[in-house]
Amino acid sequence: MSNSNNPSYSDVSKYYDSEWAKLEKEKLTGINSRHRYIMKYLIENGMKSNHSVLEIGCGIGTLSSFICSKLKKGKLTGVDISPETIEQNKIRYKHLNNVEFIVSDMTDFSIDEKYDIIILPDVLEHIPIEAHDNIFKTIKSLIKPDGFIFINIPNPYALEYLHVHHKELLQIIDQPIYTNILLNTVYKYDFYIDNLKTYAVFYEEPDYQMMVLKPRKAFESMTVKPKFNVLLNSLKLRIADLLK
Repeated sequence: MSNSNNPSYSDVSKYYDSEWAKLEKEKLTGINSRHRYIMKYLIENGMKSNHSVLEIGCGIGTLSSFICSKLKKGKLTGVDISPETIEQNKIRYKHLNNVEFIVSDMTDFSIDEKYDIIILPDVLEHIPIEAHDNIFKTIKSLIKPDGFIFINIPNPYALEYLHVHHKELLQIIDQPIYTNILLNTVYKYDFYIDNLKTYAVFYEEPDYQMMVLKPRKAFESMTVKPKFNVLLNSLKLRIADLLK
């Protein structure tokens, strides 16, 4: 982390080791609504049972194990900066034969493998923005040409609200990630936004965003829809509008 005002990777690792221990003691480490929304959107955006998945910032592996349950013929690699957490995960999930856990801060992550999906589940907001460039540079070398990157982050306006009104709910690094700022890095490494959705989980107001990025690739051809399908869809839209 280049900014001297930011905590070191060691500080961040120790912080999360302590936080995970508290959550485990309070039995709050199970699958919750946030995990279920992430799974819903992963499947809707194309995750298949035979895919290879890289999860950046896997923590104690709650989402990891949930995703593994859907990868009947695939595999998940979970990466986290905490050696202690990764060692615990190797014990906790030793019964799973389709997961591997690796210690890395992603600054020098190197592996002889390409992934169908790379997931950053509520991770980017905890990584200083000046470090995002290196993260996406690494991701570019790891994603398959037809793969996608799935990002889940707090809605920046919701996180901004917490900064003003509920600082006690914030983590050691917890920065709002606005789309225009993220795009500066995304476009630099030839990714584009294929899908973006803001949605509500724990509040009435939308408190999360999910984003799907894909490697930029020009169309080789375009296929015109049959006129009947175009007219049928138009009719469905008209009927739906009349029923409002």
